[in-house]
Amino acid sequence: MTPPPGDRTSQTSHVRPASGDGALDARQTADDAYLEELGYKPQLSRKLGQFSAFALQFGTIAPIGGIVFTFAVGLVAVGPAMFWPWVIAGGLQMLIALCVAEACSAYPIAGGAYNIVSRLGGSFLGWQTGWWIELAHIFSLASSCIALVPVILGWFGVSLGHWGLVGAAAALILISTLINVTSVKLSTRFVNAGVVATLIACALVSVGVVAALLFGNDPVHGAGYLFTSDGTVKGSVILPLLYAALLPCIVLNGFDVSGNASEETKDAARAVPKAMVRANLGSYGFGTVVILLLILAMGRVSDTLASVQPVTFILSPVLGHDLAKLFEGLAVLGLFVSAVVLQLAGARVLWAQARDNKLPLSSRFSALNKEYVPSFAVWITAGVAILSTLWSSLYVVLIAMTVVLWVAGYGVLLTTMWLGKLRGTVPTAAYRVRGWRVIFPLTIVWSLTLCVVLIYQNPRQVGLGLLIAFVAGLVVYAVSPARNSGRNTIGPVSAEAGPSADRSQ
Repeated sequence: MTPPPGDRTSQTSHVRPASGDGALDARQTADDAYLEELGYKPQLSRKLGQFSAFALQFGTIAPIGGIVFTFAVGLVAVGPAMFWPWVIAGGLQMLIALCVAEACSAYPIAGGAYNIVSRLGGSFLGWQTGWWIELAHIFSLASSCIALVPVILGWFGVSLGHWGLVGAAAALILISTLINVTSVKLSTRFVNAGVVATLIACALVSVGVVAALLFGNDPVHGAGYLFTSDGTVKGSVILPLLYAALLPCIVLNGFDVSGNASEETKDAARAVPKAMVRANLGSYGFGTVVILLLILAMGRVSDTLASVQPVTFILSPVLGHDLAKLFEGLAVLGLFVSAVVLQLAGARVLWAQARDNKLPLSSRFSALNKEYVPSFAVWITAGVAILSTLWSSLYVVLIAMTVVLWVAGYGVLLTTMWLGKLRGTVPTAAYRVRGWRVIFPLTIVWSLTLCVVLIYQNPRQVGLGLLIAFVAGLVVYAVSPARNSGRNTIGPVSAEAGPSADRSQ
């Protein structure tokens, strides 16, 4: 049962040490009671059901938008053989999704990875993990809007220079911000509607592609085409295959987004992990089918890569120009929905850190408006995202930084969860991974491999960007009130020492 608004302004002074979490059981306790066992008084409003939790996670992934806007990443690396890195690397990404789902089931707390790592790995490591992931959310918000602008303007025959692109991207970020800051109900309704429209329309388009390939006059490649590079690889194929494996890592990520809304979700310990698993597996399966169809329908690789929009170029002779453009429009919708969800999640991470008094201006970041939205945190994510669009000329670098921040953050989460499970300090989750003793180490090694490949691609720019992000995190953490007061604890500080939970705008 959700407490009345008057009870939301209080915070518990009790802080449960991480060593005591192993005695907790998420299966046996109601949402708010379990939250109090974890050391927090409920403050947010539980309005989200299972479909909304699913929509948040599926909307974050936006498989169609991700594939349409990044299909060339795999194609330029190994040509048609990109299908196999997608299948294998995507499968490994699904193992990460399962492990993160268990973590969010054991700890259904706003802030997701930040809170989980803080409790299992210590306050400093948890804060840094939260910092990396919230930056990934914000950078992804910016890069998504940057990617959308040329496509949308291209429909009207308009092109813009650098500052025009920045201004248009900023306008999209502002629209996302207004959706998020108004109310949780509005943002989730927008996401739900976008996800439903995308699922229905993309299913119809996929059926149309299959029918066209089976009964149309256009030539279709055989299965053997999937084992060729079509002239894109000169020399060893190992490194190109690793680069192609980055495609599913760009598309299938943001694993704890619905976990960030756990304190706004009903029956969170069960609903959130179920939604995460279904959304991730559904996106992986749907993405696999779409990529397979695109490769089999594709003409020459060189012509496809030379086109303005490779996916639309492939689909136009198969479905006709209008349906191909419809598919492109769905991709735009999906990517913007993803931007809205990522901003929502990033604001919740900031709010969770502020609730623990671990941000400068914590009282402002932790404030909730009358709709229980952390409005100040939402506006800050918008401001940082707009500033990062100034880096739009380095769009590819921004994407690489986003992905490596996610990969590093989830790598730390997976490591602390695995060690915590070995030590018996993790609560009993409502959703648990079978074979976790093997799966967790495998995902940790995979995460480390991805970090190396992502940085190796562009060590100077990506490496420098990550160094700046890490140093900035150290500075912000060093000046946080909890750090300076010596209250470097796991969980919330007392009501007397902590930030105000005022819900004023």
